[in-house]
Amino acid sequence: MKFHAVVMAAQRVGVVNELAADAGVSHKCLIEMDGKKLIEHVLDCLDASPEVDRVTVSVDDVSVLDGVPAFTRMQEQGKARAVEAATDLFASFLVAMEGGNRYPTLVTTADNVLLTPGMVKHFCTEIETTNARAAIAVTEKDVLLNVYPDGQRRFHKFADNEYSNCNLYAIVDKETSDLARVFQTGGQFAKSLARVLKAFGLWNAIAYRFSLYSLDKGMQRLSRKFKTQLVAVRMPFPEAPIDVDNFRSKKLANEILQARRAAE
Repeated sequence: MKFHAVVMAAQRVGVVNELAADAGVSHKCLIEMDGKKLIEHVLDCLDASPEVDRVTVSVDDVSVLDGVPAFTRMQEQGKARAVEAATDLFASFLVAMEGGNRYPTLVTTADNVLLTPGMVKHFCTEIETTNARAAIAVTEKDVLLNVYPDGQRRFHKFADNEYSNCNLYAIVDKETSDLARVFQTGGQFAKSLARVLKAFGLWNAIAYRFSLYSLDKGMQRLSRKFKTQLVAVRMPFPEAPIDVDNFRSKKLANEILQARRAAE
């Protein structure tokens, strides 16, 4: 199974990103870390992943990619394209999916700089093994904090464990694409009970709020609600949930990138 990958790189409408402002660039995806722009780390990973054969970058101003060597290289090879982002994440996803041969697809973000081909392989293999039609990547709390005690502050609590989202998703076919609508009001929808209610329904929102179900049981309930096979793929990589979200995570991600390069 070969995947199309969508990289979400747009700025939030009307919001000045503090990391970008601090770095003196227009977009967070252009911040340089360990010799590359954030989005270059992600694109190089996807380019090196045999499971991915084409990439779409969703960004509010496609001209910002003119100075990104990884994008230019992949575009010249016919492997990458850029599309203008819409007003929200779901609408942007739909724009990125326009045209033929866009499924199955992976979705990630331009600040997911620690993503590796090994992580992509694990995620895609689990999707095929479980016959999932949609998937979300998560890492168990202890897997992350045992290696990086300052790696994350917020976790999704279920009856069996606590998990961190890895900013890596999959939609296998067009019939399942409506699942992405849960992000229509923003990527931080889980922080708002009203958004969770709208996306998942009253009882599922209550169950999430009070950790009534295990993660797998919760996925089974959502599968029935959306009439598809939705799975949570556990990522055994402590780096998987760490993106460049704030100054703390930026510092940690940079240290990990430098350590990886030194180990090469």
